[in-house]
Amino acid sequence: MASLDYLKKLTCDRPDPRVNEQPRDLITETESNRGCIIQSAAVRRLQQKTQVYPLETNAAVRSRLTHSLEVQQTGRYLAKTILDQLKKNDELGKLGLEGIETAFTNLVEMSCLLHDVGNPPFGHFGEAAFSRWIQENGAACHRKAMERQTAMNNQTGHSELFNKILLPDLSVFEGNAQGLRIIHSLQALNLTWSQLAATIKYTRSPYQDRNPGFNYRQKKPGFYYSERRLIQDIWKHLDMEANCRHPLVYIMEAADDISYCIADLEDAIDKGILSFRGLSFWLKEVWKEFSNEKSRYLPDIINTAENVAKDNPQNFIRHLRSHLVRDLVGYAANRYLQKHTEVFNGTLDEPLIDGGSDQHLALKTLKTVAIRHVFSSQEKETPELRGYAALMGLLDIYRPILELPRTAFSNLENLDGEHFIEHRLNHRLSRKYKAAYLRAVHQMSQKKHTPAEENDLEWYYRARLILDYMSGMTDHFVLTEYQSLSAI
Repeated sequence: MASLDYLKKLTCDRPDPRVNEQPRDLITETESNRGCIIQSAAVRRLQQKTQVYPLETNAAVRSRLTHSLEVQQTGRYLAKTILDQLKKNDELGKLGLEGIETAFTNLVEMSCLLHDVGNPPFGHFGEAAFSRWIQENGAACHRKAMERQTAMNNQTGHSELFNKILLPDLSVFEGNAQGLRIIHSLQALNLTWSQLAATIKYTRSPYQDRNPGFNYRQKKPGFYYSERRLIQDIWKHLDMEANCRHPLVYIMEAADDISYCIADLEDAIDKGILSFRGLSFWLKEVWKEFSNEKSRYLPDIINTAENVAKDNPQNFIRHLRSHLVRDLVGYAANRYLQKHTEVFNGTLDEPLIDGGSDQHLALKTLKTVAIRHVFSSQEKETPELRGYAALMGLLDIYRPILELPRTAFSNLENLDGEHFIEHRLNHRLSRKYKAAYLRAVHQMSQKKHTPAEENDLEWYYRARLILDYMSGMTDHFVLTEYQSLSAI
């Protein structure tokens, strides 16, 4: 235990060092992170993005923002539980945590608040729309752009870099990877290395195959090709081995698992999709499937909640939630400390709430009931299908920008008769996101690439620009924008 030094993982350093400023203590730096995050546009947009029910008008039903606030609170509770246990065992000083407990908690809270910041409009349906559109149209758009570029100046495109890395990277849109891109590359929040690392759940890019030794922490992409150098810098500055997690990620992940499983079912009761008696019945039935009735863990909690609630659904869900949160936080904290060396090194290849426990089976039961009896309801599916159609339609509308040769796109600000559609579409794109595109292209031009690779990289960052813009839209804005531009 003495070899675990948290001062290597929790630092004041940032990617862009502050000029002419006196060094500040770790707690102050984490409070600075908090200010940057809470005041960012990316967090504000979460209030109009779906958690479960797209285009919801009932303010009591959770948005991405209200869900993230609940995860933040659960993460704070879990972090403080871990710290209290370390203090009780007189281990804070040995670990380098004495005096910086507030910084530890701040980093966890803000990683929880940011955990969904990359989710596109309409959630996983939005991810599916972006991924499918690129898979079906990306290569054709690129080919047309490169043919036009060749006709203009005899430069060829379509390098091996495009085939093996850039197109596969664009073909899987993942909210976790987009979140890192938003806070660093697009919003340029300049968070500390530790804060950035504490948000990265998965340790591969879409173009990389899953490493058999890192099956769990690479089950999804966690960053794009565009942020690959940032990832390498994070590993270097925080003394992390490649493909390993930051220890605080495990806390953020557990807080999310605890929060959303209960919240999704509570919202279903509020919307009348499930009665609380029906929820109680299905939870017990699914629990039997998973536990083979060897354990009474979840049924006993449900029975107690029913006895307390009588006929009041709010009392039932309140008791169920408080009991489960308290129990699951205690379990996750114990697991964090039991597996402390693996967690600290980022090599633990499973969640804190693992597959061999009653607590994991309880979470699995909650998730399964939601999938079978909530997520399949028409009240959820119909708005998702509307959102999917609108996103695919918007991508079709913006397709001409991706079919332009590089030279023409760079000159779009100078209106000419040939590209009047693209000119107007370009005006609708976010200035901040276009600035990020220009920075990326400039940095690319400073490195050694063949002409073909330069053309392919420019097109890659242009495609990222379109995806950045659309993934930043709120649910309602997607429909409004699609109706406006398609004259429906």
